[in-house]
Amino acid sequence: MKRSHKILVIDDEESIRLTFEIFLREAGYGVETASDYGEALRLITVSDFDLVFLDIILGTRSGIDLLREARRHRLNCPVVVITGDPNAQTATEAFDLGAFGHISKPITQEKLLRLTRIALKG
Repeated sequence: MKRSHKILVIDDEESIRLTFEIFLREAGYGVETASDYGEALRLITVSDFDLVFLDIILGTRSGIDLLREARRHRLNCPVVVITGDPNAQTATEAFDLGAFGHISKPITQEKLLRLTRIALKG
């Protein structure tokens, strides 16, 4: 794994952001995090990422709305949707907007790193 891979983790739960960051940094990835819609959109518009993990629910905003807006800003990397409550409509919307995949909470280190490797190969 190369440190050159830059990953953005967007989740309003601090424990999830911290867990992802620890797991990914230990595996050698560069990681940035965002806790809300505005912070995430700012990072997406000023930096290039190789992979984005995006929570479906961002406080009062939707990860789907952020994904839609990010695509308008030419975000051109795999996006993996994080969900604590997977439902078919949300998953369908995310995939319609080009999401690479999804991961359900609770997340294990093994599952996160396996999905990361797969997403970065493509």
